[in-house]
Amino acid sequence: MCGIFGYSGKRDAAKTIIDGLKRLEYRGYDSWGVAVVSSDKIDVVKKVGAIGDLSSLSKLPSSTIGIGHTRWATHGGVTNYNAHPHYSTDKSFVVAQNGIVENYQELKEKLTKKGYIFSTQTDTEVIVRLIEDKLKKEKELFKAIRSAFLDLEGRNTIIVLPTSNSHIYAVRNGSPLVVGIGKDEVFIASDTLSFADKTDKVVYINNNEMVSYHGGEVSLYDVKSGKELKTKISKLEHDDISIAKEGYDHFMIKEIVEQRHTIREAVQYSLEELTPLLEAIKKSRNVYTVGAGTANFAAGQIAFYLRRYAHINAIELKSYEMESFKDMFSNKDLILAISQSGETADTIEALEFAKAKGAKVASLVNMLGSTITRMSDYPYFSRSGPEICVASTKAFTAQISWGYLLAKSLTGKYSQARKDIEVLAEKLQNYFNKKLFSQMQLLAKKMAKHEHFFVLGKGQNYYIALEGALKVKEITYKHFEGFAAGELKHGVIALIDKGTPVFVIVSEDENKNDMMSSAAEVKARGAFVIGIAKKSNELFNEFIKTIDASELDPIANVIPFQLLSYFLGVSLGNSPDKPRNLAKSVTVK
Repeated sequence: MCGIFGYSGKRDAAKTIIDGLKRLEYRGYDSWGVAVVSSDKIDVVKKVGAIGDLSSLSKLPSSTIGIGHTRWATHGGVTNYNAHPHYSTDKSFVVAQNGIVENYQELKEKLTKKGYIFSTQTDTEVIVRLIEDKLKKEKELFKAIRSAFLDLEGRNTIIVLPTSNSHIYAVRNGSPLVVGIGKDEVFIASDTLSFADKTDKVVYINNNEMVSYHGGEVSLYDVKSGKELKTKISKLEHDDISIAKEGYDHFMIKEIVEQRHTIREAVQYSLEELTPLLEAIKKSRNVYTVGAGTANFAAGQIAFYLRRYAHINAIELKSYEMESFKDMFSNKDLILAISQSGETADTIEALEFAKAKGAKVASLVNMLGSTITRMSDYPYFSRSGPEICVASTKAFTAQISWGYLLAKSLTGKYSQARKDIEVLAEKLQNYFNKKLFSQMQLLAKKMAKHEHFFVLGKGQNYYIALEGALKVKEITYKHFEGFAAGELKHGVIALIDKGTPVFVIVSEDENKNDMMSSAAEVKARGAFVIGIAKKSNELFNEFIKTIDASELDPIANVIPFQLLSYFLGVSLGNSPDKPRNLAKSVTVK
């Protein structure tokens, strides 16, 4: 959460930084700011809201070095004062941060007693004042930054721009940091997507490492010891770095439609490439699939596939609730981490628990070179291309497509699984049409007057009920709840009254009769029943026909919820790409 971008080179710094920040807005868009150095002076522009009106940049002088930040607020409200970067008292440097200083109150109290004045509500300003305080002893900014950073608790990454016209410093612990190396230019950012259109040379920064850029040279240091480290430049591999809407009104609808292709791309692994993980799974006592948010529902679906088809003892865990399991892990276990960004703080901490006990780690992420990838013994890539909309759609279905291939490969049915996904991809080519979109728009109008909704699923559709509900609540801000259909009679049915919209997900499988019984039970209490199914039924007040995908029904059945989320959100005047209070890469706990 929050995006950091620094630049030095021959380009216009402000414009280059804004271009980078726009590619980082999925990390936060409460406010943004840009700082540039010119004539040994730092000028800063800060604005509340997403990056839009850039007229304020005209106030900045011409410069070729600067830093920027796009914010997801943690400490302090969304105001110009709280937006980053933050000045030092004498305006000799500015700081931007991604993370949370967990001991900021203690540090702020100590600094206040020393006479330092705070003008914002942020924990970031504590870092600024702490660096100022350290400068009194250390004299050199490099040493003061190091010393201050060592006093911070929590996962933090900072970038510092001094008035010296050739320096940028950055330090990482937890929150991501990468350096792009171009011809006579350098980019320091939260992820590679922000500069992937400008260079393919990258330095991945590890925890407790400090970057110093000076006079065209990038140097790397161990922040604890100050010892200089060897800088390793890697080649950035990206299948797709485009972030254009390509004629669509929003990224969300574009990415929903792109699932025609992305589920196919996700399984472009040869059996030989999967074999190391397949062998590791076979040798494991337990396989734990972990993730947070949508990635957790993908992890649950993958665990379902592993149990159902490969008879593997696969257990889904929420990464933010794994602490009680940490003493259960051993070197006989395997952890399969699911993440879009590969930088999810809760999931990274879960992997740290597991690795400390000797467990092997596999991962499926959508960002090459990310922290989770580099922590993994068996890293895989979902190949979805950039997903700009904060609410995940194509990455989710890519993840469960890959999970299906994995499970089937364990049973010797690799080729059949590839064929199954190919058939579904072909069926999706004609699924996204005007008739379907019109139906979803009309349904959105009907649903707009309601505030409470329920989604029921079972078996292969249980996690789809959870994900479907999450998707709609993310974009519409309405109360959607997903439940296992079996939970209905154990309390949930008390919430049903006349007119309550209830979505029931029905596949032509062993759970069909149970689902129809649930539909009958809620309808008897006056519910307005929406069927997500292959065939209509008299119990449905509204019927949304889905593709017959058999064992891949979960992919087909989640799409109507994605579309409802989009059309209902738009009809309510919400931003589908940038829903309130959310960020895509959750790098703080």
